[in-house]
Amino acid sequence: MRRVLGALMVLMLCASMPHAMAAEGRAVPACASAELSAVTGAVAVDGGSCLDINLGVHAPGTVLAFDVLVVDDAVDLLVFDDAGKAPYELGQSYRNAVTTPLSTESAIGEQVFHWKVPASINAKTWSLVVDNLAHDGDQGEGDQGGARAQISVQVSVLNDGALTVVHDLFAALENTTMWLTQDEGLALDAGTSVQIEAWGLDGAGDLAFLTDAQRSAWEGGAQHAPAAGTALLDVASTSSLTWTVPSSLAGVPMHLMLDAGDAIIGGAAPDHLRMTVRLTLDPPLAPVIEDDNNASTTLAQPIFLNASSTPDRLNRLVDWLWDLDADTDDDNDGDATNDGTWGSAKTIQASWTSPGTFTVTLHVRDVDGRTAMVQHDVTVTDVTSPNAAVSSLGDEQPVEDGYRLDPEAVLQLSCAASTDDHQVDTCAWSIDGAPAGQNTTVVASWADSGEHMVRLTVTDPSGNADVLERRVVVVDRTLPSLSSTTVAALPTSVDAGASNVVRVEAADPVDAAATLRIHWDLYPLSDSDGNGVPDDDADLLGEEVQVSFDTAGERVVVITVFDVAGNSDRAVWTFDVEAAPSSSSSGGPLLFGALAVVVAIGAIVLVRRRGSMASSQPRTAEAEPMSEQEQAERAKAAEMASIYGDAQTGMAATQPATNAAYAPMAPAAPLDPMAQSLLGEDATPTASDGLAGLEALVGDDFAEPAPAPKTQDLAPANEQEPATESADAPASPTTSAGGRLELPAALSDMLEQGSDGPQ
Repeated sequence: MRRVLGALMVLMLCASMPHAMAAEGRAVPACASAELSAVTGAVAVDGGSCLDINLGVHAPGTVLAFDVLVVDDAVDLLVFDDAGKAPYELGQSYRNAVTTPLSTESAIGEQVFHWKVPASINAKTWSLVVDNLAHDGDQGEGDQGGARAQISVQVSVLNDGALTVVHDLFAALENTTMWLTQDEGLALDAGTSVQIEAWGLDGAGDLAFLTDAQRSAWEGGAQHAPAAGTALLDVASTSSLTWTVPSSLAGVPMHLMLDAGDAIIGGAAPDHLRMTVRLTLDPPLAPVIEDDNNASTTLAQPIFLNASSTPDRLNRLVDWLWDLDADTDDDNDGDATNDGTWGSAKTIQASWTSPGTFTVTLHVRDVDGRTAMVQHDVTVTDVTSPNAAVSSLGDEQPVEDGYRLDPEAVLQLSCAASTDDHQVDTCAWSIDGAPAGQNTTVVASWADSGEHMVRLTVTDPSGNADVLERRVVVVDRTLPSLSSTTVAALPTSVDAGASNVVRVEAADPVDAAATLRIHWDLYPLSDSDGNGVPDDDADLLGEEVQVSFDTAGERVVVITVFDVAGNSDRAVWTFDVEAAPSSSSSGGPLLFGALAVVVAIGAIVLVRRRGSMASSQPRTAEAEPMSEQEQAERAKAAEMASIYGDAQTGMAATQPATNAAYAPMAPAAPLDPMAQSLLGEDATPTASDGLAGLEALVGDDFAEPAPAPKTQDLAPANEQEPATESADAPASPTTSAGGRLELPAALSDMLEQGSDGPQ
């Protein structure tokens, strides 16, 4: 058993000895090292030697452009990263560690290609090994050494833009196809410029763009017949193609195919190939501005500007700048179209505060820093009328609907307070329909009272207008006055039924006498014109009027003068309407008059006696009430006394003391001739003569002392005692303000009543 085991061990040792001897006999290459800058010129690499050229550290995605020239003898051009180069340096098999497809064995002549650093986590150090020897790990492939070779190497970094979507060295086996773009393809805008560049390294091949439908047909076994300008055919060296996407293919996914077979009609024959391909897209920088209101708006009304329709299917546009007025250089940089800031807003709301046509400028910038601009005109109109406003600067006094002004005072109005959504252009004034200038203010004055209309028309630069009217009333504040002389000359009595012409005169410091109105109110307790003032009615009108009264008694007429402005002055004319004296000479009427006097005297005696009895006896509730007529007459007398009686003292203060027209007097009815003959010899006795005659007839009963003067106004009728006279009531005639005697009220009433009937 032990012998068997020993034999096996010997066999195993023998079997392993040749392999160990071979490993120990494998040559380790001792490559000379060089920096890239040292081999830009011709460098000799002897047979049986190698040269390690440091390409530097490069990040993934970096594109390196190689231009290598090998003369005199072929060499192997091997590209390694740090990890892949170790097997080569140890003399081990390296073919799986070499970077493909850019590594070339048995290279001779010039080779031009571009290579993109493969994706990795970190940047790596890369080396180009020029192998001119028989490496133990080359498995007998490639150059095996020989004569000296001359080599020059130029490597540079290419800085592609973001719009370079394909750039690398590709290798394809015979009768195979590669899709160089992503599976979803490229959806491009119409007008996009497509540039394809190719550098053939080995073999020949075809490059073509296919749509989704064309790719599906090709994958189904059909051959592809490319449209004109969409393919590079039979590329074996350097070639390029520029193609513009037509509108029919806008947005249609496109696929770039590298074919090493015969799938493309008119292309290269099937072959192994290596080819550098660079695909660069140049989409149109053609910004578009659209709006939501047909390129027009009104003042302060926003309009929506939208640039979302700008072609950008590749999402290359990153910055947008809006300038709303190409005529104004807000930032003073010499360019009036670039005011504003760059941002990501593709839309904006814009408004303007003045009318006109404004040019909106939009600038766009892509990922490569390229810019483009477009302009869009917007018409802004002003459709809003101004707001006219008037302010007072002069002597005028504002009232509800305008102004009040004194004669000769200065009216000064301003339109400065008027407003507009743009600006107020003009203020046009007119007064009573006549133009008064186009200024901020208007000035006017009037000497006479009257009403005037001031009209303001405010317009803006677009022609919109607003009109405002203000009424100006020139008011005469001076009072007219009735001539005291003419008022004093008015008669203190008139005959009943007679026509009397009376006249007063009036004057005003400002208004002409012809413009004054004089009202004669014959019934001052009745408001016939309904203006709320009972004693200013124009029952008669004018300086001179004709009056006639049918009923005897005391009358009051209120005379009022008005000027144009409504200022007024008044006077109260108090007078007696005397019963017309009898003109008959027959004995019947005379006898009847004498009997009337006797009856009157008897009534006086009776009244006096009753007065004496009333004064000596207390008043009883059984006193006989007054008749309705007596109550009405007393109420009328009280009302007249309350309005004009005692008030005459105040009114008379403004007139001469001798003017009897301003002091009401109790009516004294004249006696007829027969009564006068009974009372005395004088046919027209005075008041005192009549009283002496009456006293002679009635005797001592008439000679009682007169009561104290009455000091209070008569109370209204409803406040008077309805029964007998008060003990304090006067029983004898009193003297009127005119200096004449008045009969007792009872007798006066009787005479007044008798005057209405035949005598």
